[in-house]
Amino acid sequence: MTRSSPGKIKKYLAILLSLLFCVSSVVAQVKTPIPLASTFSMHSQVLGEDRTIVVALPAGYVSSNASYPVLYLLDGDQNIWHVAGSVEILTRTGAMPPVIIVGVKSENRMRDFTPSSVEGVPYSGGGKNFLNFISAELIPYIESNYRTHPYRLLEGHSLAGLFAVNTFLENTQLFDAYIVMSPAMWWNNEEMTEKAKSFFKNDAELNRSIYFGIGADDGQGMQNELGRFVETIQQDAPKGLSWSHKVFENEGHMSAPLLANYYGLKFVFSTLKLPDALWQEFDSEKFLAHERMIMETYGEFAKQSEGDYVTLGLKLVEEGNYEGAITVFKRNTEAYPIYPANFAWLADAYEKHADYDKAIEAYSLALTKSKAINFGQEKNYMHNIERLSKLTQTE
Repeated sequence: MTRSSPGKIKKYLAILLSLLFCVSSVVAQVKTPIPLASTFSMHSQVLGEDRTIVVALPAGYVSSNASYPVLYLLDGDQNIWHVAGSVEILTRTGAMPPVIIVGVKSENRMRDFTPSSVEGVPYSGGGKNFLNFISAELIPYIESNYRTHPYRLLEGHSLAGLFAVNTFLENTQLFDAYIVMSPAMWWNNEEMTEKAKSFFKNDAELNRSIYFGIGADDGQGMQNELGRFVETIQQDAPKGLSWSHKVFENEGHMSAPLLANYYGLKFVFSTLKLPDALWQEFDSEKFLAHERMIMETYGEFAKQSEGDYVTLGLKLVEEGNYEGAITVFKRNTEAYPIYPANFAWLADAYEKHADYDKAIEAYSLALTKSKAINFGQEKNYMHNIERLSKLTQTE
């Protein structure tokens, strides 16, 4: 797809690099430390024991009334560190919406994550009980005590990846998306692959997402076992199932999850991105319909990356589609209301559309926000306000 000429793209990139520098300056001024997560203990009647739960709230949770999707993270006490970091970066850049991360600390992985009892493997086969704990106790508790959006994800690694696959097959509707990292598909003579063969043939339609990631250094056996499961999807994938499988070169069993989590999240939320057709032939109504769709699906803070909004808006300005540019830049100011330059771009589009009063209003907002964070563009914005005010007086 060709979105613009190389010369135009270079100009857009220069502007965006300037934007990123400004954004970094704004972010650098935030001094208040933010704790990564809080921890609490809950008693499970199903498991007959107390379980430790780790919860990481998205930035802005306390100051908003919004509801957020929930990422349920197995082995949460270990994985919360890298997962929370990736989520923060992807959220800040518009690659995914802000989410609540709920990590479940592991107590007995062999018991909780295995779907069947295997002779000679002590404690195995408690997966059904653990799934009942999640569905009947943990999820209701989280949804009663936090502002949650209906969209849910489940993420697991190794034996926990096996559990995630079994949950997908046994209780598919419980989660909207699954991120499966280096799963132990060898369990019980590849039980999950055998189960999947009938599952996929019987399910004609399945509106879910599942992502598989594994390291190339994880061993040929692990890769082949996962590969055979993936083959069942390739042969009989139900309509509506979105799936992906990636092998990470030079990564092993314990390092691959860092990349699998990152790319898994990007894949699961890839529908946030604007369709190519809107870049090629822009339509304001279709653009706004897409934005409404992602907010309904993933919560009110779902958005494009700031760079995409700006690049599209500038492209429309260059093409003379000022009304379209105004639509995009207005959405950008709603999605990214902190940065003064976003309001200045909106003001410029209004001016080119000869709507000087609204241009003055947008520049005034840019000025106010610039003063608030010492953005350094106050004189420029004031000059534009004065210049446009004179134009309105002479009309």
